Amino acid sequence: MDLMGSGDELDSYELEGGTALVGDDVLGTYGIGDDVLGAIVKAIQRRAPMVRPKPRWRRQLAPGVPTPDYGVFPVPLTPQTNNGTFTAAIANIEYRAVAQVPFRGERLLTRTARVGASAAGSIPFAQNGVFIGIRPQVGVLGPMALEDFSATAFGVRLVMQQATQGAEIRVFSFVQPLLAGTDTLTMSLQILGRVAR
Repeated sequence: MDLMGSGDELDSYELEGGTALVGDDVLGTYGIGDDVLGAIVKAIQRRAPMVRPKPRWRRQLAPGVPTPDYGVFPVPLTPQTNNGTFTAAIANIEYRAVAQVPFRGERLLTRTARVGASAAGSIPFAQNGVFIGIRPQVGVLGPMALEDFSATAFGVRLVMQQATQGAEIRVFSFVQPLLAGTDTLTMSLQILGRVAR
C-alpha cells in the first residue's frame, strides 16, 4: 500500500487491529477535539497584530518633532590663505571651521593636487594634528603627515574630543621641503564625524 497517498487511505489503513494515528477518533482519544482546536483558533484570531517598533532614526516626540539623535556628516575646513594652494612664497596655511552644532570628529579626509617637479616630492603636514578649541588631537606633539589620511587610507579612524557649538576646529599645515619656482600643491581638508541633531 502507498503510505504517501491521500488522507483517506491513511485513515482506513489497519495496523494490528487498529487504525493509523490520524483521524477524528484518535484526536478525540488524546483530548484534541473540535472544542480544543476551536479555542486555539479563536485565541489566535483575537491576538493583537504584531507592531514592529520604528527604527531609531524615525522615532518622534510628536508628529514632525524627531527625538534627539545624531547623524554622521562631513565638516569642511576652509583654508585661510590662497584657497589652500601652497607655493614657494606660501608654505603655511591654516584650515578652519566653526562648529554650528555639537560635533565629534572621527575621520580626517585629505585630497592633494600637485603641479611641478618640486611639488612631487613635497609633503603636507599638520603641526600637532587637528585642534578642537585649544586642544590638539594627538598623543604626542609634532608634525603629522596629512596624506596618510587620504580617501583610500585604511585604519585611520580617530575619536576626537567633542567640539561644542561655536568651538573652532583648526589645522595648522605646512609643506616640506619647500616648493620651488612656480610649482604648487593644493590641499583640501574635511572631517567626518557625529553631529547632534
